[in-house]
Amino acid sequence: MAICLCEAAFAQETETISRTIFKLSPQHFTQNSLKGGVERFNRNHSASLAVLITGRMEKNENSIYGNGYDGLAGELQLRRYISPIKEMASKNGRQFHQGVYGGVYVQGGSYSGDFRDEYYYYDDTGTMVEEVLYDYEDHIGNWGGGFIIGYQRTLWQVVFTEVFIGGGLQFSDRITTGLVPYGRDLFYDDGITDPYYRGILPKIGLNVGIGL
Repeated sequence: MAICLCEAAFAQETETISRTIFKLSPQHFTQNSLKGGVERFNRNHSASLAVLITGRMEKNENSIYGNGYDGLAGELQLRRYISPIKEMASKNGRQFHQGVYGGVYVQGGSYSGDFRDEYYYYDDTGTMVEEVLYDYEDHIGNWGGGFIIGYQRTLWQVVFTEVFIGGGLQFSDRITTGLVPYGRDLFYDDGITDPYYRGILPKIGLNVGIGL
């Protein structure tokens, strides 16, 4: 009888918070993107699998110097909670859960954009002799992976807040079609938020979620 009561008490303690969390990434709103997904814990909240989807919508068709893309990206994270999520109490007696994790991730995305730009031709004296407007279409794919560490804590036992830091490598490929003037180099990027970015990619941010 005592053993049964102990097992029941343990099961009740481990189920005080949800095993499935829906999450959003607020910082992606600044990039005209929406990133969200689900984290699913094991029974004792010591490991989890997170699946995240990002939708990007910033295409600015037929505008001079436009640089917007539409696209979708996916991310898979495997997390191991070095400090499994467990119940704690603040100094004023308020209960909450917290945990610290390390993990690995892989991600990939596909993007496209229609652009209009201008190009100038100069003679040997440096005088502009012709201005050319041209249209082109960009198709970009990127992929990569890396490591991440993070801290997660509950508010009111239903809202999950998470901060994380990490980094990895990102690779990309690009196909451009259209009447691009000879000598015009389109193969550049505008930094780590550009879909065409290649290299070391830092991963720092905040997620907010709610138990399902």
